[in-house]
Amino acid sequence: MQGRPTPQQAEAHEPTPQERARAVRATAHHARDAVQFAELLDMLGLDPDEGRVPRARSGGPSAA
Repeated sequence: MQGRPTPQQAEAHEPTPQERARAVRATAHHARDAVQFAELLDMLGLDPDEGRVPRARSGGPSAA
């Protein structure tokens, strides 16, 4: 009977941009403050900009 695979045996999985964005947002939700948020992102190798959700453009006239 085999146990759980070791990290060396598990297939490497590169997270998708969507997974990285979700990780940034989850980290922001659970961090106590901005300093802890920055430290956690650094540990995880994430950038705060990866968590930004693109804003939908309005269909109205531009304010030019």
